[in-house]
Amino acid sequence: MLNRIITAWSGLFILALLSQCQWPQHGPDTLFQLLPASQTGVDFQNTVTPNEELNILNFEYMYNGGGVGVGDFDNDGLPDLVFTGNMVPSRIYRNQGNLQFEDITEATGFDTGGHWCTGVSVIDINQDGLDDIYVGVGGPGMKSVYPNLLFINQGDGSFRESAAAYGLDDPNETTQAIFFDYDRDGDLDMYLLNGGGFERSAITVKPILKDGSGRNTDKLYQNNYNDTLGHPVFTDVSAEAGITIEGFGLGVGIIDANQDDWPDIYVSNDYLSTDLLYLNQQDGTFTEASARYFNHTSHFSMGNDIGDINNDGTFDIVTLDMLPESHVRRKTMFGPHQYDKFQQAVSYGYGYQYMRNMLHMGVDSQGFSEIGQLAGIDRTDWSWCPLIADFDNDGLQDLHITNGYGKDVTDLDFVKFRKGAVTMFASPDERRQHVLESMAEQPAIVLPNYIYRNKGDNTFENEIEAWGLEYPSISTGAAYVDLDQDGDLEIITNNLDQPAFIFRNNLREHDSTAGHYLQVRLEGPAGNQKGIGASLRLYAGEQQQLRSLQPVRGFQSTVSDELHFGLGASELIDSLVVQWPDGKRTVRYDIPADQRLVLSYLEAGVASPPQPEQARLLQAIELLRHSQQEPAYAGDFKNQPLLLHGFANQGPGMAVGDVNNDQLDDVFIGGAYGEAATLYLQTANGGFMPRPLATEQYEDLGAIFLDIDGDQDLDLYVASGGSERYDGNEFYQDRVYTNDGTGQFTLDQAALPPLLTSTTAVSAADFDRDGDLDLFVGGRVVPGRFPEAPPSYLLENEGGRFTDATERVCAELGAIGMVTSALWTDFNNDQRPDLIVVGEMMAISVFQNEGATLRNVTEAAGLAEATGMWNSIASGDFDQDGDTDYAVGNVGRNTYFRSSPAHPLRLHYADFDQNGAVDPIYSIFEEDDYYPLAALDLLTTQLPVLKKQILHYHTYARSNTDEVLGILNAPDMQTLICEHQSSILLENTGDGQFTMHELPLMVQVAPVKGILIEDLNLDGRPDLLLVGNEYNTEVVSGKLDASPGFTLINEGDFQFRLLPAGQSGLRNTGDTRAVVDVALADGSQLLLVSKNNGPLESYLLQAADPARRLAFRQDELSASVEYEDGRREKLEYHLGAGYLSQCSRAIRLSTQATRIVFYDHLGATTRTIDLVENTDNS
Repeated sequence: MLNRIITAWSGLFILALLSQCQWPQHGPDTLFQLLPASQTGVDFQNTVTPNEELNILNFEYMYNGGGVGVGDFDNDGLPDLVFTGNMVPSRIYRNQGNLQFEDITEATGFDTGGHWCTGVSVIDINQDGLDDIYVGVGGPGMKSVYPNLLFINQGDGSFRESAAAYGLDDPNETTQAIFFDYDRDGDLDMYLLNGGGFERSAITVKPILKDGSGRNTDKLYQNNYNDTLGHPVFTDVSAEAGITIEGFGLGVGIIDANQDDWPDIYVSNDYLSTDLLYLNQQDGTFTEASARYFNHTSHFSMGNDIGDINNDGTFDIVTLDMLPESHVRRKTMFGPHQYDKFQQAVSYGYGYQYMRNMLHMGVDSQGFSEIGQLAGIDRTDWSWCPLIADFDNDGLQDLHITNGYGKDVTDLDFVKFRKGAVTMFASPDERRQHVLESMAEQPAIVLPNYIYRNKGDNTFENEIEAWGLEYPSISTGAAYVDLDQDGDLEIITNNLDQPAFIFRNNLREHDSTAGHYLQVRLEGPAGNQKGIGASLRLYAGEQQQLRSLQPVRGFQSTVSDELHFGLGASELIDSLVVQWPDGKRTVRYDIPADQRLVLSYLEAGVASPPQPEQARLLQAIELLRHSQQEPAYAGDFKNQPLLLHGFANQGPGMAVGDVNNDQLDDVFIGGAYGEAATLYLQTANGGFMPRPLATEQYEDLGAIFLDIDGDQDLDLYVASGGSERYDGNEFYQDRVYTNDGTGQFTLDQAALPPLLTSTTAVSAADFDRDGDLDLFVGGRVVPGRFPEAPPSYLLENEGGRFTDATERVCAELGAIGMVTSALWTDFNNDQRPDLIVVGEMMAISVFQNEGATLRNVTEAAGLAEATGMWNSIASGDFDQDGDTDYAVGNVGRNTYFRSSPAHPLRLHYADFDQNGAVDPIYSIFEEDDYYPLAALDLLTTQLPVLKKQILHYHTYARSNTDEVLGILNAPDMQTLICEHQSSILLENTGDGQFTMHELPLMVQVAPVKGILIEDLNLDGRPDLLLVGNEYNTEVVSGKLDASPGFTLINEGDFQFRLLPAGQSGLRNTGDTRAVVDVALADGSQLLLVSKNNGPLESYLLQAADPARRLAFRQDELSASVEYEDGRREKLEYHLGAGYLSQCSRAIRLSTQATRIVFYDHLGATTRTIDLVENTDNS
């Protein structure tokens, strides 16, 4: 029986051979060409043979595979290769030139027999000018017998194993070792990544061991040179250094995350253990800071790599996971995801983790934004080794990813069968035999490795076929190196049960003048002769590139220690700057391309003193201290498990106005459910005095100051939203607070008709032109019945009391959809306020004022198909042609789903199971058809009736949406769509129509909510300041949290330039919402950004000329600004705009403005100010 099982298990190799029979045969016409072992002489094969004693059931890292190491072991100038084996000996191959190798394993004494070898680190550990080899050892229960190995290069073609002599015979299950100078004393220390011990459950939520007692705790070894021995001896300093947190480590990289010129450590951890970022404290200790620097991480983090993806001078991080690209494989591996269990793990400190690859884009010294889904690299199946390098020499670093696994243990049909096929009366031996037999029948995950071409806009293109890599394999470790010394990079992979791959790069063979390059070798100081840890900045024309010399990369592997720069068409490098690990610098100028350059530490000079900080547009201050506390609410997801996000954490909103008539702006900030709102009264010295309002029983969302009763002071309207109560509850009633003229507010319960709806947006205008302010109030959601359209309202002001005029004025507004924002605006310049409404799964809806009624002109405006998950809308005359354009915030493109006009996201809803509830089913287009977005277990949580209809995960995975809906058979089903995900500008073409312009791609990394439109840099054009994010999401794809806030400078013709955080000064953290501006007593401008469940952020904006600081009066709602070059810009003042926002009436004008004319609500001129002569004819 056992032999039969083992024979079946060995079918993995047969499957690989069958796959190989179907391999494409690429010649030199593709970028890469797979060279056969018969040509290269590299015949290494990491064969893993399971048996009854050793298999994936008792050793979960059975198929993690081995690594690849690159080094010049004989110092002949040609890179040699080393491969680590698990159940086979590791091997070394000497490069003989012309991509031919000789196996020199036995001749060199490189003997790892009997060791389960994992990671390989090529390092000159004793600084004698010869590459040595450190090999990690793992395996099931072997470490007491088989510690890690260190092979010292003897310089005569042989190695001597010396781990014990160097203090590096560590007994823990090791994945990889990385060498770096953490204490900056001039020699190389070692971080040891451990992760193969399974004494504690890897998936159970439990207190994290942070005291160093966990078996899977990494280690830090300090290099201490022993004069007597004549070589370093390493000392374990983990405890005193603070390396004490347990984890299942599969990847480690060195990065200066906080940009203080000291090396920090990034660790990617498998299973539930969160990734770690150890910040170097410059005193020999580290502090773990991952939660501060990363909003979320991969769940089953595998290998990682660090590089500057977008050439912005800041390092980025790629981590890998196991999300498949195939929707069938995703549907057959995704089990139940419990919201409560996820939140419990977060509360225990495990962080927010999601199962997909991550691209953490470096923003600044404060943190990263994760954009892997936008970049298109998030799903590459069971992945191991990411390598960031420029494979086509175009000046942009590409991405290679290995993948595959020995058994498809995540197939849920197999998991359920395995659990259910043996009776409860079976003996332990019978159960074990059954599991072994069923496991033997499971196929392997055999897939081509991925290679992505960097497109230069923070996105990547999959080039597997075009570049010649579509060879199915189970590849683990990998390395890149210019094996044939022709100026491009080859790729080498260590494969499970297949010969290793060597892919020749044919770029230079195609055209020796194409894709210029520079390769750099460093000659460092004594103690670090290769300059490991140095960073290089290259400048060529408009290009800048950044590299760091750290050969240990990816997964269990070591790449070349020569730094490779692709240069594209550039034939000359303007300058190359090396910053050595001790801070000294070497600079070279005017370097010809297409060469190998050696740079010596002997040329280094003392580092230049730090440059003074560049002036920033915004200055972060703490003038107004406010914090909202609103924990995540689980009720939405319990009531409707298929939701993408909840509705209880949408505030706070903010409103600005002078409530006590002292000519100073005051600020209202709404409260969460159970929390009071606060009114901040500005004082003459520019401070703010808080005054709480008793609103704890409500969830405050949209709020505006307006004169409701005509007594010349500002009253307050507050929308009551959220989803904590059922629809129709009295606490969804919106509120009016009347002002006594001194800023004291009283709730006026008679001012409004019953509005027992969860509302968000409120906007005011005199739509009937009778001299008072009327309202549009947008309904956001029917709690528990998403996505049914809640009621929205047109409220007509009748002497300070509002009546519902919706049916009479515009009946279709009453059920327009799930409104998030609305704007009264005169888009057609007829002096009447029109209405634009946006919302979730809605079109941008335009209603033209016809006098007594509003008419829907959305289709005529060209916006009927502008459906999206819109969050906000604000106005500005961006092209300064005298009519109003608009900025509209959307969900962004950094999402699990991808929609387009050709293949929109669909949302089907009905009471499918006839239980009185609304069941929402999202559907996305993948490969060739529409399929339900949700995993089967999640779908059946919402619709238990399907459990009897769909019995197998594979059946569900292959069932398209129509087939699933056909089972449910709901004739009253309705469908909403989302065709657009990008935040946009709407250009008013002046003929009642609009043209859409997408905002820059980096703005699309997260939802845009708060929008501020103002001439931020005083150059005479309206700019954009955008904030957003959404934390209250389902837990499979997770938080939309990549926005650090964006400052966009208007360069004309609807082109906007994104300012880096270091120039703009805007740096949001957290779940940001509304943004408003506030005029301060000293004439400066304050910007406030509200945050859900977090502190308010405050920024000072550079002051304008005092003569050009103006404001709309109470009776003025628009203005026209004339410029010296003939431009004419229309301004509108809105009582409610953007996302839950009302801004100051203040205006800042540039010196280019020559005249401004103000108008009242009827379009009559109220005053004209000549800005040149400084005259006011009002």
